[in-house]
Amino acid sequence: MAVVTGPELAAPPLVVRRREEEETVVTFPALVWKEFLAALAIFCLLMLISIWVNAPLLQRANTAITPNPAKAPWYFLGLQELLERFPPVMAGVAFPSFVIIGMILTPYIDKNPSRRPQDRKVAIALFTSYVMLAVAFVVIGVFFRSLAFNWDWFKLLGHPGIHPTV
Repeated sequence: MAVVTGPELAAPPLVVRRREEEETVVTFPALVWKEFLAALAIFCLLMLISIWVNAPLLQRANTAITPNPAKAPWYFLGLQELLERFPPVMAGVAFPSFVIIGMILTPYIDKNPSRRPQDRKVAIALFTSYVMLAVAFVVIGVFFRSLAFNWDWFKLLGHPGIHPTV
């Protein structure tokens, strides 16, 4: 085993960058100011939407009567959709574990060292597929489920026997 001593340790880097050529922007105030303005714009938009859109509450909860179907909050509807289609161990333990393990292993699957999104095709494809599946399960659970957790196409297509009057 050879011991490295001397000039090999202090070898100059292969690429020398000049400080003037670096593309840097000071975080404060340039970036912080832009983020503050973006947050303020989103806050104002949400305030306007909350003023114009009526979001009435339902009646008080009755602990003796469970609504049919008992739907989970929107962020758990994907898991509820999986529980509807697969055994509980698969839907509640195995599939979420596979998703979490897959997200943990993503950096090891995509070994591209670049930080540019154009160069990270595998990571972007994996993340996009995960987000699309999650959104699809939530949309199905919110808009296409009715009594007894059955499909309700009439919400989207309308009832075939009823013709709206114009």
